[in-house]
Amino acid sequence: MSPDVQLVAKATLAAGGAWWLSQFMPGHNLPYFAALAALLGVYPTVLSSLREGGRYAFGFLLGLLLGVPVAILLGPTVWGLLVVVPISLLIAAWPQLDGHGMQVPFASLFVLLAVGSEPVARALPLLGDVVLGVALGLTVNAALPPALRQRETGNAFRRLGRLTADLLHDTAAEIRASDLFDPAHRARRALAVHSGAMDVAEARTKAAESLRFNARARLARHEGPLPANPVLEALYAAAEQARVITREARRSGAGSDPTMLSPGFRARFAELLDLLAELVDECGRSMRPVPTERLEEAQTRFRELRAEAVDSARAEEYERVPYRRLAEAQLCALALQLLLDLAPDGAGEMAPERLGVSY
Repeated sequence: MSPDVQLVAKATLAAGGAWWLSQFMPGHNLPYFAALAALLGVYPTVLSSLREGGRYAFGFLLGLLLGVPVAILLGPTVWGLLVVVPISLLIAAWPQLDGHGMQVPFASLFVLLAVGSEPVARALPLLGDVVLGVALGLTVNAALPPALRQRETGNAFRRLGRLTADLLHDTAAEIRASDLFDPAHRARRALAVHSGAMDVAEARTKAAESLRFNARARLARHEGPLPANPVLEALYAAAEQARVITREARRSGAGSDPTMLSPGFRARFAELLDLLAELVDECGRSMRPVPTERLEEAQTRFRELRAEAVDSARAEEYERVPYRRLAEAQLCALALQLLLDLAPDGAGEMAPERLGVSY
């Protein structure tokens, strides 16, 4: 059964149970609020049920605290309406109520206009219905534990690695061709990487939340591991650095001025980008740090690239094309940063000075 179907089934069970139970409580002639509160108390995670159900009940309580005194003093009149509406809307804007702020004007207006005489005696059963509904919704959700969300995190993580790798591969192809590809396609690639990073953050938050107060948490290992924080941060940093490299490489190494980079540097830089793309994709798929042997291969490629950029035999060439040295040094620095982002903490071999870099 899919998580959505499970959620619908639990919400239906909670709403029906609250409607039935409220009939046995004294003075509860209108079980509508019990069913509604139970329905709104069932969320994809137990923690969100507790949080959102509490906000709903609190907003309803604030509405009663406003509506009952006004109903006693002014009654269901236009003057009572003129008092309740602006105050309740101001309270509804309170950030702590989040999406349940409108319960304040709803509850206050309902008490003022619908309950008639004896607002206190009529309002208390309504509050009891809401408490019953929220409690039953939370109980049903906890008793029938919602699905864990770890697979979604793994899928989002792998997608971010794949999107970042695609962006780097495209950039390498443009560098080799000394030409820019479709600008709309390029923009979509960069935007997809940014969206992928946001999706990972959201999926990880939901996965962590789904484990709290969830009886299925002890079975979490069967859902697949969550990526460790260092790996997550490494992939985030690599994704952002890939966007920077792409922007700078396209400005310096492709387009209307193919002389910006030397042919030798262009070929080595494209090779390094392709290798870095493979490492990013590998990190995303495995949700683990890049293996040491793969990093050593990237180090070798970087040293070759760096040697190409600082070759003393190219002094005359740099004099003829003075902006070339700066462009190549800039791309070396950006590639080095991406390589460092993918390296595990404390990887001494990856220190810039060990790679022959002094900037």
